[in-house]
Amino acid sequence: MTRPKLGLIGIVHEEAKQDFWGTMQRVAEIGYEGIEGGAELLNGDVKANVARFHELGLQIATHSVNKEQLKDEKLLDNVIRQAQALQTKDVTLWWEVAESREQLLHDAELYNAAGARLAAEGLRFCYHNHAHEFQKVFNGVYALDILAEHTDPRNLFFRLDVAWITLGGADPAHILRKMAGRVPAIHLKDVYGTDEIGKWTAVGTGVVQIKESIEAAAEIGVEWMTVEQDQLRHLTGLETATVSYLNLKEKGLL
Repeated sequence: MTRPKLGLIGIVHEEAKQDFWGTMQRVAEIGYEGIEGGAELLNGDVKANVARFHELGLQIATHSVNKEQLKDEKLLDNVIRQAQALQTKDVTLWWEVAESREQLLHDAELYNAAGARLAAEGLRFCYHNHAHEFQKVFNGVYALDILAEHTDPRNLFFRLDVAWITLGGADPAHILRKMAGRVPAIHLKDVYGTDEIGKWTAVGTGVVQIKESIEAAAEIGVEWMTVEQDQLRHLTGLETATVSYLNLKEKGLL
């Protein structure tokens, strides 16, 4: 088994606002191999920006898309051009509601069509979950499973967030194994309590089954595991990124 590459999303955005390239250099020095997002690279000379980013030893793990862009052919074409310019394989929708089975089936139709368009350009379309896709059950079936069942595996993949799965009441390692073949990336996130949303903490300092999740991810061939913390706790962004990295390294998971 090959361990997934280690990415980062969001945590250092305040530092990056002040000094993007200096922050990215620090992220690489800590030990990260890429970030999710990378819209900053689309400003100015994109080709030169991407080359400079790669020289730091970093890659863009995914580009972002919203639902309106999925619905509009011209907007989606622009997303495709941006993703290709960033030299990433993935395009990710970060979440959507799960109000009814009918709504999910309607969304699945949209995702399937957009995913086919992206696949034709050599890209993978991914959906990133929150907790509600596991809390909302229709006829005994998770909302996330409805999306998976009613889309072509070639057109829709999943960026599974292990903390949100935990907060949704499910076992992340079990879900990862069940979704094998459709999970190019996971989000590594931790919480110090599950009684309410918002108890975010550095990876390895909470109750999420991080080790088991990474082992399952490696087993099913996940390519990226991305450290995230929705809100900082007691540390700065760079401190949080460092602590999360060191905790993973100390546990022998890097």
